Parts: sequence; structure tokens; C-alpha cells
Amino acid sequence: MRDTADQPPIDFVYVADGEAHKNHINLIAAWGLLAESGLRPSLALTLGSRDAALWQQLQPAVAAKQLRVENLGHLPHAAALDLYGRSRALIFPSTSESFGLPLLEAAAAGLPILAAERDFVRDACTPVQTFDPESPTSIARAVRRFLAAPEPGLQLRTPEQFVRELLA
Repeated sequence: MRDTADQPPIDFVYVADGEAHKNHINLIAAWGLLAESGLRPSLALTLGSRDAALWQQLQPAVAAKQLRVENLGHLPHAAALDLYGRSRALIFPSTSESFGLPLLEAAAAGLPILAAERDFVRDACTPVQTFDPESPTSIARAVRRFLAAPEPGLQLRTPEQFVRELLA
């Protein structure tokens, strides 16, 4: 790998195209939930020009919550390997895969992996955290666990407070 010391570190990377099963929409929704609770990890995506419509669809949510999400575009293989070298972890919310090459590459690079709780993931690697890919809340909780960020506490309300909020 090339020296990546001159490049800023990235908290999470997702090396994937924009096919629907890659699950970018739930991933960005999870990043929104994290931001709402004050946690703003960086995320690098690799959506190429053929995925421009998906990136345009994701941008309003990214902008509205000022998420630290950057689309690096399609990367040549060597650049993707360099990206692993400057990332803290691979996040992989895909719901299905025929092979899962990024899982194998990240594992070979010694990068921690947070991934969907799916058989294909366990066939390729041993993730440090897993989640339900259909649930942005589950994805966000796995990120919190990885970052050792405490889960926000449940705000208990009196019956009177509940009724006031309900009728407000």
C-alpha cells in the first residue's frame, strides 16, 4: 500500500456500487440517527457516475443533517485498498452478495468490519459488530458500539408530560 499519511483519516468506508441491495438508503438514515444524537462519524462512499441518481437521492438527507458523508466516486482497485488503509472500519450494510470482495479485502487489510448479520458475511469474515440491515436504528447502534459511544438514555416522562407532548 502507498503512504496515506498526507490524507485525512476516515471513520467508516463503504466500498460498493449503488445497486439497491447495497442498502445505501438505510446506511444514510442510520447516519442521520447518529447525528440527531450528537455523534457525527465520517463516512466515505464509492458511488460512481452510473450511480449518480442514487447519490442525488441521498444528498438532501446528507445536507439537511450536515452529515459527514463524502462520495469519492468509483475508485480503481489500488485506490480502494489505500482507502482501507486510512479508514477506521468498513461498514457493509448490503442485504445480499454473490461474493463480497470488500469484506475479504478489508479483513486481509486488518480493518475492523461492521456488517449485516447475514450468512454471506460470516462466510467471508468475522465482523466486530453486526446489525439488521433493514433497520437504520440497528445499524446506528452497531456504529455506537464500535465507537464505544454510550446509547442515549431513555427519557422518562410523567403521565402529565406525556399528555402535554401528545396534545402539543
